Amino acid sequence: MTDRFLLYIDILGFSEMTRKDPRKVARVYSILNQLNSHHNESFKTIVFSDTVLVYNVMPADSDRDREYYVWYLTEFAEHLHHMLTGQDIYFRAALVAGDFFHYRLENVECFFGGALIDAYNAEKDIPSLGLFMDSACAGYNQYFRLAPFNDKFSFVYLNRHLEYLNQRCQGKFPALPDLLADSPAPFLPWQVRFLKDIHTLMRNHPSPHVRTKFLTAWDFHYKRYPEMLQALLSHGFSLKALGYPTAWNEEVDRMEKDIKYYKRIGSGTDLSMTISGKKSKNSKLPVIQSHKYTSTSATDPNAPKRPPPSRKL
Repeated sequence: MTDRFLLYIDILGFSEMTRKDPRKVARVYSILNQLNSHHNESFKTIVFSDTVLVYNVMPADSDRDREYYVWYLTEFAEHLHHMLTGQDIYFRAALVAGDFFHYRLENVECFFGGALIDAYNAEKDIPSLGLFMDSACAGYNQYFRLAPFNDKFSFVYLNRHLEYLNQRCQGKFPALPDLLADSPAPFLPWQVRFLKDIHTLMRNHPSPHVRTKFLTAWDFHYKRYPEMLQALLSHGFSLKALGYPTAWNEEVDRMEKDIKYYKRIGSGTDLSMTISGKKSKNSKLPVIQSHKYTSTSATDPNAPKRPPPSRKL
């Protein structure tokens, strides 16, 4: 039985950032530093160059553990997806099951395993962005929508508030005011902004190869939410297409503050100061604060409570 799960994240366009916009690299690392996987003792996170690895420390010994690990690892990718909204930074990731080893020697940090090889090989051959989950993990997925990609991997819909609103409205937009009375999709503005950005890039990015990645991601969303996306296209991605004009005003304001916060988050770090030739001031971050991200499972009134692992992890 599967006892180890590995989330492999590749930051796209990292080579170009390194050569042309190293301050953007500082932003990437500062955003990765805030990934919520760092605060969960059940997982370890490794960051090197353009790659992020997150895996469960203790092996799973029950299906409940496996569901727990797949849920959390998927939400770590969801959190990163949320933080990168509006940053013109994207990732492609694979969630796989298999053997993975990580340990430290006196002078060397060691990590290797079949799961790492499988994730690396699979991720490079996927002409898209976003998260893809292998079939072994998909069997333990409970709360994320999937779409088949090939015989091994499925695309994972990380924009779950699109799903919440679509279910509420049954594909009929704009939503009637009473359907929005309890704010069923508070993170919808971030997720519409993502759709707007990938739609623009799938048409206008100078590289045909890169345009294909955005087109594939757009196509997955359009197949699942055709009425919603067509409404957005018809209204220039205005949220008025999905609800009454002021439905998400407060959320839009928070989103804009978040985007500004993450755009500035790398400034003041040692890397940023080195690039600019300025002296570091203890790597202080901007004073402004981002809107605290809450797992979309927590904001879904119909989602079951997060199950505890079968033992203390």
